Amino acid sequence: MASIYKRKGADVWSIAYSPAPRRRKTITGCRSYQATKALADKLEAEAFTRRKGIIDAKADGYAKAQAVALTVRNAKGEIVGGHVADLHAALIAKGATAKHAALVRTRAAKVVELAKAEAISGLTPSAVQAALGELRKSGLSLQTCNHHLRAIKQLSRWLHADGRARDDALAHLGGFNVATDRRHDRRALSDDELARLIATAERGAAWTWRVGCTRRRIGGRALALSGPDRAMLYRLAVATGFRAGEIASLTPASFDLDADPPTITVEAAYSKRRRQDVQPVAGELADLLGPWLEGRPDGAPVFAMPGKPAAMMQADLQAARGAWLAEAVSDEDRERRERLSVLAYRDGAWRVADFHALRHTFVSRVVQSGASVKVAQELARHSTPTLTIGRYAHVTIADTAKALEALPVFGPSDPKAEAMKATGTDNATAQAAQPAPDAPGSRRTGDRATGRPMDRPHKGAARCVANRGPARAGAQRAAPGAARRCAEGRFPDNVRDDATEETEQGDAPQARVNATACAHLRTPETITPGRTRTWNLRFRRPLLCPVELRA
Repeated sequence: MASIYKRKGADVWSIAYSPAPRRRKTITGCRSYQATKALADKLEAEAFTRRKGIIDAKADGYAKAQAVALTVRNAKGEIVGGHVADLHAALIAKGATAKHAALVRTRAAKVVELAKAEAISGLTPSAVQAALGELRKSGLSLQTCNHHLRAIKQLSRWLHADGRARDDALAHLGGFNVATDRRHDRRALSDDELARLIATAERGAAWTWRVGCTRRRIGGRALALSGPDRAMLYRLAVATGFRAGEIASLTPASFDLDADPPTITVEAAYSKRRRQDVQPVAGELADLLGPWLEGRPDGAPVFAMPGKPAAMMQADLQAARGAWLAEAVSDEDRERRERLSVLAYRDGAWRVADFHALRHTFVSRVVQSGASVKVAQELARHSTPTLTIGRYAHVTIADTAKALEALPVFGPSDPKAEAMKATGTDNATAQAAQPAPDAPGSRRTGDRATGRPMDRPHKGAARCVANRGPARAGAQRAAPGAARRCAEGRFPDNVRDDATEETEQGDAPQARVNATACAHLRTPETITPGRTRTWNLRFRRPLLCPVELRA
């Protein structure tokens, strides 16, 4: 039962009630007794329904989380509290790198600030979309806007999973189409560019930088990377596809150059996919790495990687391009070279050649070597082949031209060429596949069943020879239709009629006439090109055959 009382000397009423068994809580009411009593009754009713299980216990958690601000900053502007700070702590506890956790915290806090959201209820889709629009107006690329969107959506998912929000209010928000606003696309270096870059780095001076210094504090410790070490760094990056952070984690124990094949291991703590990666390397690279690793202390990184390796590589590219331009033999040659993008940090398509471009070069060379998609994906250590082929593999105009050389070219046809190729002659022409019509023993396709030789003419040929008698006794004249076709030369030289069939069966003696006697009956080759007759069961008796001459 709630109690309402007024402290000695106080102007307002106080309420004491039991939110849970054996627990007493006191809160301050107001000056009005009736209003304070109404509040006490409400608190008592909520405590009763909560004890009976009518009110969900999660509602208390949602109410408490709603009362906490999303971001709490100190006098210096640093985030020291709120839900965003709790997300940062959760990422660190989960095993994320400090750099990644700080990046998510900064981006999420930026969106919260632009959305003017003070509590969880302020993270509405419309407010977040308006904040992304402000980022886009400030000049950020669509890719960077998508990074901010992923950070704020990660915060929303974590609030729901941690029991601080009833649902994930930003789950349906989609990102921008980054293909319409690409500002930092990378390109693959050619073999000649790689050779010149490595040679220039090996002959160059040491690259120096400082660590431990900030904009407010000047000083720190100076580090350097010699020319031969930079050359080996470029060789290793383009031969393995390792990222800058992965190369920085390599120690002498990471190299197993005596294995078959030689391998380099990146521990799971430094791999982007958080798995131990064992990458095979070529034997030629292993031969170069062996002497280079001698004398290096165990447990220490073999490379002192700068914080911004892109700046180091850009300087080496600039030096290599200067040496390449100096090789011009004339002014015209130098002008031509200056128009090209060889060894340029940005090419004509505005693509960059930074340190991560060496990984693009590695994947492109693997694909160009003819490796399968699965092999390329495994060597690139990507989760999907779409990322390997679609983003990292680059082709040049020479690669596409080489692929087109294997395609047939259909030029203009020769008017004297044969209309059709022979059937079943392994791509031979009809003239080569079909023997001469007057060749002894040549066979006609239509007479395969009887094996009739080519030199036996059709029966109508006997009527076409001067002073020759009829082939069958009693036959005095030919049919008018047959005579007309004979005069027009429409008797084919490989046609077989009914009378011929009767002769072959022995019904009556048949006059044998040489094939040359019917030369005027054949169709000229200039009208009908040579061809191979195909056996067709539907035409056992040709349509254009002479009418049988019977007595």
